[in-house]
Amino acid sequence: MLPLKLKIIPSNKYKQYFLVFIALLSLLLLGVYIVNSNENSYKKTIAKVLSISENNFKSETSDGRYEAMKKQHITAVILNGKYSGKEIKLENIVSYSQINDINLHVNDKVFISLSQNVKGNAKSIKILELKRDKYVFYVAFIFILLIIAISGKTGLRSLVSVVINIVIFSIVIELFLNNFSIAFIFLTAMLLFTVLSLIMVSGLNKKTISAVVSTLLGTTITILIAIAAIKLNNSNGVRFEEMEFLTHPPEKMFYIELLVGTLGAIMDIAISISAAINELYLKNPSIETKSLIKSGLEIGKDIMGTMSNTMLFAYFSGSIPFIILLLRNQTPLYNILNENLSLEILRALTGSIGIVISIPISIFVAVVLLNNKRIGEFIKS
Repeated sequence: MLPLKLKIIPSNKYKQYFLVFIALLSLLLLGVYIVNSNENSYKKTIAKVLSISENNFKSETSDGRYEAMKKQHITAVILNGKYSGKEIKLENIVSYSQINDINLHVNDKVFISLSQNVKGNAKSIKILELKRDKYVFYVAFIFILLIIAISGKTGLRSLVSVVINIVIFSIVIELFLNNFSIAFIFLTAMLLFTVLSLIMVSGLNKKTISAVVSTLLGTTITILIAIAAIKLNNSNGVRFEEMEFLTHPPEKMFYIELLVGTLGAIMDIAISISAAINELYLKNPSIETKSLIKSGLEIGKDIMGTMSNTMLFAYFSGSIPFIILLLRNQTPLYNILNENLSLEILRALTGSIGIVISIPISIFVAVVLLNNKRIGEFIKS
């Protein structure tokens, strides 16, 4: 019988785990306290639901159908502002579909609007929306916990890259509001997103350089193909009028949307291919180029199918309520796809083209860089 070998974890590792645990626990407690007692930091009036009584009824819709409804009679207390501590009565109509309303529960917090009479007393009160910051915090904390638990330091670097990208995006919005060229600021931001995100996650090495070069090449080629196809077709079938509410040319905004959406998918493909080929090369430095390319293509084939479906689901998932609403109003499916979802279809197709193109590009760039000794020496220096 073979003896069992137990892996002994160094004591300094236990200290690191303990410190990480204490830091996460402190973050959780601090976050819970803040999101549950931050009413005074909001300008809008916030009320907490104390009790609810309900009456059920049915209402006829515009198409002759009947929908289940209920009327909530709510007692709440105001938590901030001039009327803080005052109990109020609210009414809330809830439909079965809950398209334009919310189903409230005891202890929910809601934003309300108060209109005052001449004497300065509250005249009418209206529920605006649910206060959701605590739910956002809980989901964000679970995400942080999982990514650190599974990926360790790499996951922590990923979180830092997310924070950096949020800062960059905030700067982009500020520049946009100050009338800078929208094309220039977004192209610059995309370059920063790509370089900083990949370096933060994977470090400065051949794998990262390969992923950055592959991402930029793949995204550029994909966007040029999309623009050429739309221009050669004179924009037939492309419903730019869906974006006419913007104060900027809708066509230019659509190309920027394509750039942002395609970049994320291609970056994912590029780092996956580069990491896989780099690992093969490290395991066997004498591996032939043909074998590397063949292995890369096999990996790429597996990634291609799932990523294309991911692009499709990502773009169409947000349109599901709108599609259901149109179908309920007897709008033909052809009209929905042609008139209301043409831009989503184009985004999904462009992203899928980018995925397919980025696979051979990533393989070629990774193989070339791995066989280039000078680049390795430059990074080490």
